[in-house]
Amino acid sequence: MIPPFDELTGGLPPGDHVATLAEVERHLGFSQHRRWLLSGLRIAVEAFWAAGVKDIFIDGSFCTTKTDPGDIDGYWVEPDADVYERIDPYWIDFELVFVPKSRKMRWRMWADHGVEFFIHPLMDAAPGVGFPQFFRQDRDGRPRGVVKIVKEYAQ
Repeated sequence: MIPPFDELTGGLPPGDHVATLAEVERHLGFSQHRRWLLSGLRIAVEAFWAAGVKDIFIDGSFCTTKTDPGDIDGYWVEPDADVYERIDPYWIDFELVFVPKSRKMRWRMWADHGVEFFIHPLMDAAPGVGFPQFFRQDRDGRPRGVVKIVKEYAQ
């Protein structure tokens, strides 16, 4: 369940907040732009599930009260070494492409769907800092919450 936003920070309270994709759409889809981003999130998450990925997290400005976040940031955890044989290569293509609208170089998943998904532990946010640690604090080093997306709640 996604808790209410923190009134002081506008973000989620610290912790891992477990939610289904439908709950994420309901709770975080409160603007037209956010709903467009959510359509890209759904495509990405379904591709990850099809490859056997179960640990999928989102955070960043999308998990705040910001009406028009630039994108959805997240990461997924490698379930096993063979995941790269099962996943659609599109979702692990990190070659940069030019995006005319933003006039920046971005990954294709960002250009097409407004999402950026990193892979843990394959990638680091900074030298020696993994994405689980990096995403659980804001730019000022204060703890913040992330959303773990699940197909359904465990019984």
